[in-house]
Amino acid sequence: MNRLKRHLFDQFRRPRGPLGVLAGRIMAKDPSKRERSPWTVGLLGLTGGERVLEVGYGPGLGIAAALGLVGAEGEVVGLDFSATMQRMALRRVRRMRPRAPGRVRLVVADAAGPLPADIGTFDAVFSCNVWRMWPDQPVVLERLRTLLKPGGVIAVTDLPPHGNVTRATTEATRDRIVEQLAAAGFTDIRSEFLELQPAPAVCVLAVAPSHSRMNSSR
Repeated sequence: MNRLKRHLFDQFRRPRGPLGVLAGRIMAKDPSKRERSPWTVGLLGLTGGERVLEVGYGPGLGIAAALGLVGAEGEVVGLDFSATMQRMALRRVRRMRPRAPGRVRLVVADAAGPLPADIGTFDAVFSCNVWRMWPDQPVVLERLRTLLKPGGVIAVTDLPPHGNVTRATTEATRDRIVEQLAAAGFTDIRSEFLELQPAPAVCVLAVAPSHSRMNSSR
């Protein structure tokens, strides 16, 4: 039974095959996830024309939310290491046309591994409930800082797994993310809470410093 549970849990981390499709459908219909993704994107302060990156786009809820804000001059790029999720997210994007005319690029890749040479830099980066799945969180956050333009914003949202969780559980998670972002060189770190039951979700936001500020701090 424990082996089966581990296998099912892994489908939410790296969906693949028929069970991966099922996991994607569950994620897409999860009421809290449907709320968290647009909430996170809304905290980025997008006004149109931005290049935005989502890490771990899953079935495309965050991609859709960002695409609705960047306008025709903007671009939304996604990184996810599941080809199954890429197909699901692309179908969601196609259903949005032509209401959301921005450009979309969904890449199958690991944020800590090799990325396309032409991926470029971004005005904003966000993730929803994938932070705790990163094997080496500091490495990923450092990589994401290098992908942000100076002054660009990162938003890391997390909701503790169900169980014996409370606001204190979320606050402890917030403290860990804040510490990791500071160690990765981000500045102006702040947090926002989304009230859910039995515990709130947290989004920690931070700013990528200018290159001169990074150099002077070393």
